[in-house]
Amino acid sequence: MTSPDTTERAPARGAAGGMRALTLATLFAAASGYLVMLIAGRALGPADYPMFATYWGAFFALCGVANGLMQEATRAVRSARQIAAGPASFPPTGRRVRLLPAGLVLGLALAALVVVSTPVWTPVGLPTFSGAGVVIMAFGVLGFSLQAATAGALSGTEKWGLYAVLLTVDAALRLAVAGIAWWLGDAGLGFAVATVAGAVTWALLIALSPATRAALASAVDVGRGRFWRNTGTAMFASAGTSALVTGFPLFVTATARPTDPAPLVGAVILAITLTRAPLLVPLTSFQSAIIVFFVERRSRGPRALGLPLAAVTGVGALGAGAAWLIGPWLIRVLFGAEFELSGAVLAALTAASVGTAALMVTGNAALAFDRHLLYNAGWWVAVVAAAALLVVVPGALDVRAAIALLAGPGLGVLLHVAGLVVVATSGRSGPHP
Repeated sequence: MTSPDTTERAPARGAAGGMRALTLATLFAAASGYLVMLIAGRALGPADYPMFATYWGAFFALCGVANGLMQEATRAVRSARQIAAGPASFPPTGRRVRLLPAGLVLGLALAALVVVSTPVWTPVGLPTFSGAGVVIMAFGVLGFSLQAATAGALSGTEKWGLYAVLLTVDAALRLAVAGIAWWLGDAGLGFAVATVAGAVTWALLIALSPATRAALASAVDVGRGRFWRNTGTAMFASAGTSALVTGFPLFVTATARPTDPAPLVGAVILAITLTRAPLLVPLTSFQSAIIVFFVERRSRGPRALGLPLAAVTGVGALGAGAAWLIGPWLIRVLFGAEFELSGAVLAALTAASVGTAALMVTGNAALAFDRHLLYNAGWWVAVVAAAALLVVVPGALDVRAAIALLAGPGLGVLLHVAGLVVVATSGRSGPHP
């Protein structure tokens, strides 16, 4: 006979195992992303590599917008399960939300946006690959939207092991197709396929996993109208996230001054990408888990922010020290002397990454506490402030970039925290109608 203590410990052990699997999946996804970049660079050469990098960036910027659906699905499913486990059940008003059809609707809308935007692709430097690239990206965005719905359902039901499988298969497919494209000597189109290859993972999981199908059938805590309003708000904020994370190198290029040497611009963009990855890649993969963490601690209000913010600050400080000591040597060995920056600059850029990481934490808290407008406002204040600081701050580009990356997101963090304090003070820390 199983004892009550053993029964209670079993879910905890399962959750811990799922988190370990999610950690390993995140590490694999990050490593495979760098490998895809390396493969593409070796296969395409310096002349054609920017074409791939632009296509890659545009696709993942759109995927970043679609992540708003994943975030809202995570929050809504987890909150509904908490309500169902409580002493009373309060069914949502309005028509019931079905997560997979929601992903299909969003995916079709984003795919249509890709198609109608085709005339501006060439002027902004996006490769169309004679039209095939448009079709590939539209298909990829559609698939990723369905994947976002699936990821939200798995996260909201705390099926972290399956979520880890989703991340791993997604990254493995992308890496495998990139390797095949390299082996075949493809000049670009194969790498466009590699960019979107992981977007079929949702279909594999649904076909092979009854638990995934059950998660997608989960109830949410709001009706259809409220769900789509929340999702739209989260998507708008996700667009801000994409602008600040994926698009920040474009901000750097656009605001470069005539006095900024071209090699410095390239070196700063590379350094920003490398120094932010240790914090932002794990946070991006774990954002569903972070939302669940805050949903379960809504009664604590802003006090729940203490441990996560301390963690990202500590990791950023350690990273800054490492960047100062070994960063210049590492960049020189891996990328060549033309990309070299001083240890002080690399340390400053690494420390500045704490700003965006903290904004991710406070933003997910605002979302978990059902404060979608606050979440949105914090991100867009950070985007506008960072872009403005790049323009108005005097000094060299590396100094301007470090200040913009720390102070811009810092203003967004202050707005999120202040808003959550006001909510907690007024006694409205839970979901509101």
